[in-house]
Amino acid sequence: MIRAHNTARKWQAVKDHVEEGMLRIHESEKLWNHTYTEQLESKLKTASGRKYALTCASGSHAISIGLLANGIVPGDKVIVPNYSCPATLSSVVVIGCVPVFCEIDQHGMIDTDLLPELDVSGVKAVLATGLYGDVHNHDAIKNFCDANDLLYVNDAAQSQFALFNGEDSLALGDVVCMSFADNKPLPVAGTYGAILTDSDEAYQRIRSLRKNGKPTRLEPYSVAGFSSQPEEGKALQVLASWQHFDKWQERKKQISEYYIETFKDKINVRPSPRYSQTNHHKFAIMVADKFESYKKMLELGVETEQQLRGQLLQTTMDGGQHQAIRHDRQIHTTVIDHPKQSVHDRLGSGNCQQSDNK
Repeated sequence: MIRAHNTARKWQAVKDHVEEGMLRIHESEKLWNHTYTEQLESKLKTASGRKYALTCASGSHAISIGLLANGIVPGDKVIVPNYSCPATLSSVVVIGCVPVFCEIDQHGMIDTDLLPELDVSGVKAVLATGLYGDVHNHDAIKNFCDANDLLYVNDAAQSQFALFNGEDSLALGDVVCMSFADNKPLPVAGTYGAILTDSDEAYQRIRSLRKNGKPTRLEPYSVAGFSSQPEEGKALQVLASWQHFDKWQERKKQISEYYIETFKDKINVRPSPRYSQTNHHKFAIMVADKFESYKKMLELGVETEQQLRGQLLQTTMDGGQHQAIRHDRQIHTTVIDHPKQSVHDRLGSGNCQQSDNK
């Protein structure tokens, strides 16, 4: 079986580092916000060029906290893509904000040509999500936000380290939200997140919001917050994966190039926008019916992923209905992710060829 994700293989790569680190964590009895957290947050600041980097429990918390820390309050409206991962919508709704849906383009991201058509009354922010390893159209979103005095939130869960016209995606937007998980560029067992910002005020708010309303144990409560304080064990895992990141990315790039050449004139591949240099996070192909194709591929020994299965964001979590439009419906029914994670260390061994032939 060719797996969509090969956790066992990745574990072998990071095992020694993680086991040694966990021993140090338990011997120090410092389980939260200590050495590994400091190392990771420092590394994120260096990589992004941001003034501040703060880790938290998940990418979902990163979005919610990032909005609240920048003055977005319940009842405010937030523009989101009408098709994305569940966290894009739920992280907005859970803090009492109202989603305003914008149609996606052929790349699966916000169609910036349609942003001017939206009613921006009551809108306070745009949540722009990069998908499949590509960056959204940063220039167009920034110009729209600047023109309408809106907060620009960059959801870089899948686009982290991709480039927009040569600029790292982590440098884009007023606030950047990151996610770490087994299905993310920097994998961990479970979930973890990070928030990047240059704002002194937002930084102080995030410190409180991520720890139940107070920055440290001995300081007073200042606001209702989340149980999202940084874990040493998760920070350790991100750092362990980061040691192998360049090697893993190069393998994914090679496999992507192999797929593109092999699928030429046979299978439609989801197009990447010209402005984005992908991080090769996912390789998405277009099929007639992704649900049926998933079953057929599985029978043939290839585990694919039905990208964002069932997540049509025209149906909001408060029951409101919104009309399904062209690219959203198309991508919902046709996009399936071809495996790269499980074959990235075995390029040329026959695994890619086996998957392609099927």
